[in-house]
Amino acid sequence: MRTSDFLLAGILLLFALNGCTSVKRFKSAEFRGEDSGLLEVELFHTSLSTDPVSVKEKNLWTLSANAQTRLVQILDERYPDNEQFLSAISANYGPEDDVVEDYTRKDLRMVISLSKGRDYSRLNDPRGRFSPADRIEYYRLNLEIPDTYNLRFHQWNRYITEYGQIHIADVSFSRNLDLTLEGSPGGTGLETGTAIGRSERQEVSRRYLKLNGSISDQRVVIEAEGTREVDLTGNVSADVSLQFDAFPELVFVPVFVANEENESILSGLKFLNVLVPAMSGAPDTIFADLKLSYIYRHVDSGWKTFGEWDDRVEYYRGTLEKQIPLFLTKDYLPQFYCIGTDRGGKRSVKLHKDPGREYLLQFRNYQEAFGFLQWMELFSRQQDVPLQIDGMMLLYEGQPVLGTQVSENQFKIMPVY
Repeated sequence: MRTSDFLLAGILLLFALNGCTSVKRFKSAEFRGEDSGLLEVELFHTSLSTDPVSVKEKNLWTLSANAQTRLVQILDERYPDNEQFLSAISANYGPEDDVVEDYTRKDLRMVISLSKGRDYSRLNDPRGRFSPADRIEYYRLNLEIPDTYNLRFHQWNRYITEYGQIHIADVSFSRNLDLTLEGSPGGTGLETGTAIGRSERQEVSRRYLKLNGSISDQRVVIEAEGTREVDLTGNVSADVSLQFDAFPELVFVPVFVANEENESILSGLKFLNVLVPAMSGAPDTIFADLKLSYIYRHVDSGWKTFGEWDDRVEYYRGTLEKQIPLFLTKDYLPQFYCIGTDRGGKRSVKLHKDPGREYLLQFRNYQEAFGFLQWMELFSRQQDVPLQIDGMMLLYEGQPVLGTQVSENQFKIMPVY
């Protein structure tokens, strides 16, 4: 072989070496259209808190200095009498109690689970769309509350965009090719040699969108981006607070004191203002609309190597839509209890508090309702005496509750909702 042939072969080999670099994203890429059957998405959630939120009411001392000055001037002009002025200045501007219990906010931890099909039986099927190197390239998830519900997103814990960074290449290497030609043209010994070398230093990194999102009254949006060695299959969680439109209610808290025998005796009722969800008709289930848009990266060839630079990839776009149950009735309505009977229909005991006004005798929990029912059973021995507490009459079907009715009607504790 002539020396020029060896040199040509070396140059061709050098070009081949230069073409073999792991810095490339892929060997080739092609968009192949729509396919919404490549992914599955599920959303499940757990309640983070069921306790009501206490809301402090505003008064003079919770206002700013300028607002305090202005309020004092207004009250001084409106109430020239000293006693009226002092009474007005110490008032709370809101419900009659200083603290209102708010049952309209629900805190949830939402977990979004993404999975892709793994049909290994079609691994070598040219018509199949699965290889071990496939990954979810990108997704955008929308969770929307329909306008028919008096419910909105209040806040969440995803206000900062999260980024990830990967090092694509951080190596130095060299490759050398030595070419030697030996021959005896004209009977004279001849030796010709050449050396071809190539060195490469790779320091390449890339930042990618690990998790991003936005929140509004009716919608939560979450998006993420995959990259080398980062598949988006798995779970993503977000802590969210949802708020219902509020409706004011009045509940009663029994007050017990200990007598000389250290027995617990009911001494009165405390009125407590509460805010409950304003849900007319109270649907059995509240649904949210879930929509997932994604880009799927399928490796058509080259998946037998761990590196992606030699892959021939195909991209598919897909969309999934489904309804997700967000709340059941027992999840969003407070667990209040009343006293009455469900024989022949649900009928409850009421309280005559103000002239011409009746209130459902409802309690915050089972224990408080049970304590009050025990008091009613104790006084049921006075058969012809109407039951009263703090000067307020207990009513059943519009008539005063007599002691005999407690046992005759078999009063029991029932859930309000």
